[in-house]
Amino acid sequence: MPPINPNMPLLDLSTWSPFRIDALGLVTLIGAEEVSKSIGRLVTSRYTKFLPVLGAYLIAGNQFMTSFPGYTIYNVSDSITTTCVSGWLTRWLNAQDLNSMSLSVFEWTCFQERRNRPWQNVSAGVIGLITMGGLFVIAILSSDGFGIANATAMAFSVLVRWYLVRENMEGLDQAVFKVCRGPSTHYFDERVKLLITLANGKLVTFYAPRGLVVAGFTKKPIPPHDRLYRFMRGVGWLNFGIHIIALGQSYLVSQIYTVVLLVLSTWATIQGLGCDEEEVANRLTAIATKVDTSPSPPDRRLCAYVALEPTDSEEESLAEWGLLPRKANTKWWLEYREAKAKWSEERRKIYAISSQSQD
Repeated sequence: MPPINPNMPLLDLSTWSPFRIDALGLVTLIGAEEVSKSIGRLVTSRYTKFLPVLGAYLIAGNQFMTSFPGYTIYNVSDSITTTCVSGWLTRWLNAQDLNSMSLSVFEWTCFQERRNRPWQNVSAGVIGLITMGGLFVIAILSSDGFGIANATAMAFSVLVRWYLVRENMEGLDQAVFKVCRGPSTHYFDERVKLLITLANGKLVTFYAPRGLVVAGFTKKPIPPHDRLYRFMRGVGWLNFGIHIIALGQSYLVSQIYTVVLLVLSTWATIQGLGCDEEEVANRLTAIATKVDTSPSPPDRRLCAYVALEPTDSEEESLAEWGLLPRKANTKWWLEYREAKAKWSEERRKIYAISSQSQD
């Protein structure tokens, strides 16, 4: 094993290889599913948007938009239930703090104007250029041809991910805007009450425009440019193959830099660094509120029902779905009525804030 000479030029790094890195196992197994969960929720990060991540094959395979099983939407206002939940919504819910999900209420709004994020793009672009630029510099100065190919493939994978995520955001925005903000959309703009059961059995309460439920929560976004979208997916697969081969054959210093960059970038992406979870795509906003209307333990499902403020007919629907206990459970119903009365005033405040934001 040749020792490292602290005075050696970068060109001598080609002879330093005390060990090799398993590139195939690194880029296909570590952190791939977590990356898919994070990116698929369609929330923009001001820091990690243009950073390379592990599991690029899941992005190229469009698996970041598939739906998680075990989620059910109960449209209490319209007495409709469905297990067809959009993939982005299941991933978004999975990324939230679900420790007290039975107390979580989200007020959804579709805005007329798109959010403008020029500084977010600039900051994310600068971070991406600096981090990826370092890899290119090392590969070029050490005359590492495979290292240059590896860096190039990683750069293109970042662009592919950015484009695919942007197209899904545009598809969601267009679908929701068409029904919520288009002409003659009074019916679809009406707010409905939703109760969503997660795969772990916990509940979350939504108040959302009916059009958002129809076009956004239950349907997969359709990319506006389907042919280009499929082409970019092909480019993603090509870059993934080049990345595997080039990383395994590049000099060890390039491999180490790549591994450190991928691991740190993936960690930052999974942690949601620089993300505002209330802002989904470019037009949707979800204002979160915690319900505290009962002296009982905060994780009780009762609070989720209270946050719905169901009418008598809506309570009948919940009972038919097996979500509410029978009337014979008088103790539970008494506690439920008391908590429901306390929550009504807080609910009106939330709706007033949401209406002001929408205007």
